[in-house]
Amino acid sequence: MKSLYIHFPFCESKCHYCDFYSLGQEKTKHSDPDRFELALQKEAEQNAHLLADSLDTLFFGGGTPSMTPPDSMARALRPLQLEKRLSASTEWTMEANPSSILLENMQGYRALGVNRVSMGVQAMRADFLEALGRVHSREAVPRALETVFRAGFENVSVDLLCGVPGQTESDLTEAMECLTQFPISHLSCYLLTLPKQNPMSRSLPDEETQLQHLLWVHDWMTSHGFDHYEISNFAKPGKRARHNLNYWHGNSYLGLGPSAHSFDSQNSLRWKNVSSLHRYCSLLEKNESPTEAKEALGPQEKNLEKWMLALRLDSGFPTQWLESHLQRNRAGLLEKQGLIETHPADPMRKRLTARGFALSDQIIQTLA
Repeated sequence: MKSLYIHFPFCESKCHYCDFYSLGQEKTKHSDPDRFELALQKEAEQNAHLLADSLDTLFFGGGTPSMTPPDSMARALRPLQLEKRLSASTEWTMEANPSSILLENMQGYRALGVNRVSMGVQAMRADFLEALGRVHSREAVPRALETVFRAGFENVSVDLLCGVPGQTESDLTEAMECLTQFPISHLSCYLLTLPKQNPMSRSLPDEETQLQHLLWVHDWMTSHGFDHYEISNFAKPGKRARHNLNYWHGNSYLGLGPSAHSFDSQNSLRWKNVSSLHRYCSLLEKNESPTEAKEALGPQEKNLEKWMLALRLDSGFPTQWLESHLQRNRAGLLEKQGLIETHPADPMRKRLTARGFALSDQIIQTLA
């Protein structure tokens, strides 16, 4: 496995819209960070043999990895002998929040080997940040970006939400103009989605407004030199997120930490760790595996994944995948609707348009 993901579950505060396993400080104040460090070290020891001698990508996600000191990270990962697996071409990403950015720590992560930062900005209006449960202020965003670049990082991505209740194209313009004052190389823009039981869900804009927001972001980013290479992702040339591309190309990856997923592409096997910090630590303290579930993909699951992953990317899919008369007819109709198009660089491939990206879930079900 040439890609490694490590999940750090700690957050300053748990955002109500977040689906990832994480714990706010109110739930972790009684936990022992050293206990997690030792558990992660044990899991790294159990799984080091699965990693390739040379790693293409590492990704520290969460949670908020930037809440964990660099020296603690180094100790936890010692069994992986990363110094022997890393090269100048390895992409090493760490997620961070504006409120957890400290120059000394960022310099420490840089010294550790991290060379890419993904910052969760989400919104640039004070009332939006409050409604989303974010702990940082609008003013913290430019300060944090200044600190990240000052620490020596050149490959920096930011996350933004659209489809937030009350959000307008003017709000998006203000956010984009603020963020692109800095030499960011990548932007992820996600549509805010909430379960029906979330009180905020009743205030979400209608589907047409959401679509218009997504198309507006596409137009703005592509006109400013970014490629729209994946449903929610935009990158400057040569700065696509290689770790995520590894997922989307269906390659193998190893995940460590509570709730982390792993995938063995050779054997079509996926497994997941327990989504409980206490349970994760307890199992590893007994030298047991924290794996909670395994799934072997059958032909039907593999076919659905093949379409789902290909339609995420601007490279699209080969026309020979349209094997049946029904598939070809459906693809023709989608093309007339402006949802798919012939790939401009390869007439033997099709891809989703910007509008198609926004409606990808329905299109996958139509073509798979």
